[in-house]
Amino acid sequence: MFRIWLTRRWLLATLVAIGFAVACFYLGRWQWHRHVEQRTKVEAIATNYGAAPRPLVDVRDLNALTPEQQWIRVTVSGTYAVGSDVFVRNRTYADTVGFEVLTPFTTAGRTLLVDRGWVPNADNAETVPPADPPPGQTTQVTGWLRTGEPSLGRKLPPPQLSSISISEARRLQPSVDPVDVYLVLGSQAPPATAGSHPVLVLPKPEEDLGPHQAYAYQWWLFMPGGLVFIFWAIRHEWAAKRATDPTRELEPARAKKVRIWDEEDA
Repeated sequence: MFRIWLTRRWLLATLVAIGFAVACFYLGRWQWHRHVEQRTKVEAIATNYGAAPRPLVDVRDLNALTPEQQWIRVTVSGTYAVGSDVFVRNRTYADTVGFEVLTPFTTAGRTLLVDRGWVPNADNAETVPPADPPPGQTTQVTGWLRTGEPSLGRKLPPPQLSSISISEARRLQPSVDPVDVYLVLGSQAPPATAGSHPVLVLPKPEEDLGPHQAYAYQWWLFMPGGLVFIFWAIRHEWAAKRATDPTRELEPARAKKVRIWDEEDA
């Protein structure tokens, strides 16, 4: 069997199998890291979402929110910039695609974006849907802090965005502070005036770990698969050759060394 494995064909196949095992290892690590990230998100939601709200001024560095600090519940008083909404497209609410509505909110000399909630799509993708305005007077807002999302690099007609990218939102609304954070609305007092196009408050995020842990284990279980297959194939080939020629010696016997005394005895 060893001599069969040393042929060029099987050595090349072995290298391919080793490469496959290495790829499976790193794919498993990637899925495991995604599992750890998702677990951190779920733990942050479980810890922070239902906690008592704290004043926004108590959060020291908004630009340095750790994953464990996502969904910190805060309360803040200020005023909305009525008529300055930014719409983030391709957002799902109850299995329906629409927009999330972001509005600048000024408090104590600082302006942050408040995600007021969701509205359904308009008749076409180029048109932003109508949305009821926020309260026009001083408002007490209670909600959750989130770090901004990465830019997707898509050019959309204003005031649309493809993600909650703070840098892209600031191009549309320069008054927004350059801190990479926004506020998800939970409740506000006074509430917005009821109109014909209400902005629906976003539901609590799902606390699902997803399949990443299982996928990681699957990739790691696949690692030896190629080498096991090669061993089985070589063994099958060796057995087939033995069956074809039972008298054939795949490993030639070594010649017996003749010793001096053997020649003398002869």
